[in-house]
Amino acid sequence: MSKKEEILEAVLDVINSVKKTGFTRDAVEPDFYLGGDLGVDSKEMLEIWYELEQRLNIRVLDAEKRDLYTLNEVIDLLQSKLDQVVANHPAQPA
Repeated sequence: MSKKEEILEAVLDVINSVKKTGFTRDAVEPDFYLGGDLGVDSKEMLEIWYELEQRLNIRVLDAEKRDLYTLNEVIDLLQSKLDQVVANHPAQPA
């Protein structure tokens, strides 16, 4: 499973938890709109962001969350945040 697929799984798991839905990787497309296609409202999106930040151990600024409408846009942002964490804390040799 690629990094993007892992992030998609995490995003869908959180959306399903907040919305009590059952979206799967096979049932969604990267260009699905959070609101229109997945039915996520603004209050739910706040809960989703909070859960994702906790689960992935990252911090996403409010300004970075604006103007993200599709699953792919959210995944790309999360991937860049995770890449920053790795770049700032490289694995130490054993």
